[in-house]
Amino acid sequence: MSPPVRSRGATGPIVGAIAALLLAAASIAGLAPPASAASPGDTGASPPASSASPPASSASRSTGTSGTSSTGTSSSSSTASLSSTALPTSASTSSPAERPAESDTPTPTPTPDPPRLRDLPSGLVTSFPVVVSGSARAGEVLDVSGGSSDSAASSCSVTADASGDWSCSLRRLPDGPGVPIRVESRTTGLADTGRVDVLSPPVITTTDGGSTGGGLRGTAYPGATVTVTAENGRSCSFPADGSGAWGCVIPGIGDGRHTVTATQVAPFSRTRSGRSAPVHVVVDTTAPGAPTITAPAPGASVGAGHAIGFGGSAEPGGQVTVYASTTRGTTVACTATVPASRAWSCQGALDAGSYVASALERDAAGNVSAGSNTVAVTVETPTAMAPPATPTPAPTPTPSPSHAAPAAPSAPASPGPPRPGAKSWTDTPFTVASAPAVTAASVPGWLRSIALAVAALLLLMLPARLLAAALTRDRSADPARPSARSSLFGRNRSRAELGEADALLGRRIAGEDPADGGTVAGVAGQPVWLAPVVGVIAAALVTLSTSVQDAGAYVRLLIALAIAVCGVNAVWVLAARGTARHNGITPPRPVVRPVLLIVVAATALGSRLIGLEPALLFGIVLGVMLPEGTDRVVRGRVAAVQVSAVAALGVLAWLTVGVLPAPSGAVSAFFVELANAVALVGIGSTAVALLPVGGLAGRAVFQWSRPIWLGLSLVVYTVLFALLLPVASLATTGAGGLVVGLLALGFAVMCVCVWLWERYVEPAR
Repeated sequence: MSPPVRSRGATGPIVGAIAALLLAAASIAGLAPPASAASPGDTGASPPASSASPPASSASRSTGTSGTSSTGTSSSSSTASLSSTALPTSASTSSPAERPAESDTPTPTPTPDPPRLRDLPSGLVTSFPVVVSGSARAGEVLDVSGGSSDSAASSCSVTADASGDWSCSLRRLPDGPGVPIRVESRTTGLADTGRVDVLSPPVITTTDGGSTGGGLRGTAYPGATVTVTAENGRSCSFPADGSGAWGCVIPGIGDGRHTVTATQVAPFSRTRSGRSAPVHVVVDTTAPGAPTITAPAPGASVGAGHAIGFGGSAEPGGQVTVYASTTRGTTVACTATVPASRAWSCQGALDAGSYVASALERDAAGNVSAGSNTVAVTVETPTAMAPPATPTPAPTPTPSPSHAAPAAPSAPASPGPPRPGAKSWTDTPFTVASAPAVTAASVPGWLRSIALAVAALLLLMLPARLLAAALTRDRSADPARPSARSSLFGRNRSRAELGEADALLGRRIAGEDPADGGTVAGVAGQPVWLAPVVGVIAAALVTLSTSVQDAGAYVRLLIALAIAVCGVNAVWVLAARGTARHNGITPPRPVVRPVLLIVVAATALGSRLIGLEPALLFGIVLGVMLPEGTDRVVRGRVAAVQVSAVAALGVLAWLTVGVLPAPSGAVSAFFVELANAVALVGIGSTAVALLPVGGLAGRAVFQWSRPIWLGLSLVVYTVLFALLLPVASLATTGAGGLVVGLLALGFAVMCVCVWLWERYVEPAR
C-alpha cells in the first residue's frame, strides 16, 4: 500500500516565505551581498531568488498538472518577488563607502577666538585715565577691569567695532607693581590679561585752606618716599609707613599762605609720580597767648557729683583745654572753642578731692600756648547718710602732665574725581624742576647758597688748583721733555714764562702743534658730521642723569636736551669770537672736542648715583682755537666772557621757568623741560668750566685775574646751589650733610698736604 501523497502545490508559498525571512534576517545581520553585486532593479540576478526557484520548479514538474505547475510558478514568482524586494532593503542598509565616512568624522563646532589686549603701557603709569585697547570679534561686548576691584572707576565696558578694534578708559587703578588688567567677553566668557606698574600721586590730607604750623600729612604708597614742595621752593621728604601714612614739616617755609604739592617714589620703581592736587595752607608758627581762668573763684568748693563751671578769655578760634591736677595725676576737666568774643566756658565733673586747674590753648595751626593762671578747686566727699543725687561719672583718661590734649584731627582732604581731560602725558624730573624764589622768605635760602659757594671755593676749587700745581711739577731729567701731567693740570711757571706757556697751552688745547708753526693738527681734517654726532651723544649722556621709563617722555626730553646743548655751545663759541674781534685779533675757529664727553658722562652719572635732582650737568663739547701767540690777558678775557655769557643764558632760562605756566600737555611740558634743560646745562657747565685746572676756561681766567675768577666763581656757584635744591637740603638732613662736608674737608686736607710736600719737602731732599 502506497503512503498517502500530500498535495505538493501547498509547499511552494511556505518555502518562499521562509526564504524571504532568511533574506531579511541576512540583510539585517549585514550578510546581504553588496550593492555592486545586486542592484535594487535586477531581481533575476538575486542569489536568494534563484535558490528558491528550483524547489518550486521541481515540484511543478513532479506533479505534471497544470494547476500544480501554475501554483509552483506563482510561488516561485512570489518568492523571487520577495527576494527582489528584500535586496534593495539589504543593499540600502549595507554600509556604502561614503556613509561610514560621514558618521566617523563629524564636522567640529568652530571655537571662537578670545578678545585680545594690546598697547598696554610699558613704563610706570603715573597719570589717568589709562586707555586700554585691543581686538575682538566685531560687535562683541567686552568688560574691562583693572586690579581686583570692580568699582566703576577701575572698570569699563565697550563694544568692538566693525573692524574688531575696541578701546576704553580706566579712570583709576590701584598702585603697585604688576597690576592686572583683564578683558572678558560677555558672550563667550573668554578673557585676556595683562599687567602694568601703577603709581598715583600721593594725597595731602591737610585741610585745604586750613592752618598749620608747617607740618603736612597725607597718604601714599606704603614704603614710598614722599616729597612735599611749596611754591617758594621749600620742600621736605618723608617715607610713608606700612599703612601709607606720612607727615613732614617744611623747614623755613615762613608764615603766610602757601600752596603745596606732593610727589612720591615707590620702592618698585625709580620713576617719580605725578604731582598731587595743590593744597592751600596758612602757615602759622606763632603760638597763641596764654589763656586766663576767671571762673570758678580760687578756693571754690562744689558738692560731689556736681559739674564745675570753668570760664575765662583766650584768643579767638583756638581750643582751650582745662586740666585738673592732683597728687594722683592730671585729668582733662573740659574743653571749649573760643568764639570771636574771646570769652570761653565749659563744664566738667570731677571725683571728690582737691584740684589745681589750669588751661592751655591750641590754635588752628596746632601751636600750643603757655599755661594759664591756676585755680584751686575742691570737690566735697559725699556723706554716708545722704547718697548722691546723681551717680558719680567715671573720670576721663589721664594724659601725661607734660603734654597738652591733642586737637581733633582735621578732616582729610578729598582727592576728588579726576578732572575731565586729565593729562595723557608723562612728566619728567625736568618738567617739575623748581623755579627761582626771590621773595623775602627765600633770603635764608640764598644766604645758605652763598655759604655753600664759599665752602666749595675753599674746600674744592682752590685745593684742586693746589693739587694740580703739585702734580705738574716736572720731575723729568730732561728739561726739554714736557711732563705728561702738565698737559692736564698745567705747570708752575714764573711770570717770565707765562706768555710762552699760555701760547703753548692755547695751541695744545686747540689741537695745534707748536712744531708746525701754528698748523692745525686734526682740526682741518675734522669731518662735517663730527659736531652734530658729538652733540647728540652729549645730549644722550645728559639723559643718564635721571630715570625716564616712558618712551614718549624720553624722546621729548632728549630733544629738549639736544637743543639746550646746541644753544649752550653756540653761545660759548659766539662769545669767544665776539670778544676776540673786540680785542683786535682774528676771530677764532670752533673746534669739536670729543674728549669732553668724558666730563659730560661723569657729571651725569655722578648726579644719578648721588641722587641729585635737579642734576649737575655739563654740556660744552666745542672749543675755540685762538691765533698763535695770543697772550694770557686776551685768553683770560675771552674765557671770562665765555663763562659769563653761558651763565647769563642759564640764569635767563631759570627765570623763564618761573614765568611759564604749569604744563597741561605734552607740548607745554616740552617748553618747560627745554627751559629747565637750558638752565641746568648752562649753569652746570659754567660751574665745571670755572675749575682752574687743565684746559678749562677757569684756568685761563685764574692766570689772568684771580679777583675776577673769584667773583665769577662765587656768583656762579651761589646760583648753582640755589638751583640744586636737593644739594641744599643735604644741609638739613643731618647725616647726609655731615658726610658730604667730611669728604670735602678730607679732599682739601689731602690737596694741601700734597702741595706742601711737593713745594717744600721734595726740593729739600
